Amino acid sequence: MFNHTVHCGNGTLFQRRIADKTSTWYYVFFWGDAGCVMFFSADFLIRLVVWPGKLGFVKSVLNWLDFLAILPFFIMIITEYMIAGADNDADGSKGQFVALKVLRLMRVIRLLKLARHSDQLMIIVNVLKKSLNELSILVLLWMIGIVTFGSIIYYADNNEEESQLKSIMMGCWWAVVTMSTVGYGDIVPKTGAGKVLGSVVVFLSMIFLHCQ
Repeated sequence: MFNHTVHCGNGTLFQRRIADKTSTWYYVFFWGDAGCVMFFSADFLIRLVVWPGKLGFVKSVLNWLDFLAILPFFIMIITEYMIAGADNDADGSKGQFVALKVLRLMRVIRLLKLARHSDQLMIIVNVLKKSLNELSILVLLWMIGIVTFGSIIYYADNNEEESQLKSIMMGCWWAVVTMSTVGYGDIVPKTGAGKVLGSVVVFLSMIFLHCQ
């Protein structure tokens, strides 16, 4: 369930897998996690009971974040029992429950609980809420540029035998990396026309980002 890696000062690397349920580390992490979830679950239920208006409680975004933060733990418990039961099934049907494990990633939402207690984070959230129209236009223009330049670079570089741009989707990935001025270098144009287009896209992207 957990990967625990310890780096010592002498450079020696110790890696422990906490997936073994007989391991002491498994119980340390599991019961620590369970204790935190029980505390936040009790806090959530108490607030639900004493909240003046239940409709206002449901409309609160922070309350939904609190609910989504504790939900993955109970999903994990249920899926563990389901998978354990499937292990004893001769048909090997436990594969149908593997997708439910992805929901454990929702535990990252617990970090968003910090926003409730940080005035600075709440200021950022309010600014983003008031700037949704401007941000939506920015995202729309960015997506138009990705599709446009991704398609052009594909047709400009597709005739080259050593071209890495085998599809328009790969061209769009190249456009994402180039327009964000990241430049991974994993996909690059091979033809002269493609390199010229790449230079133009980088130049326009710098202007676009500067104007924001």
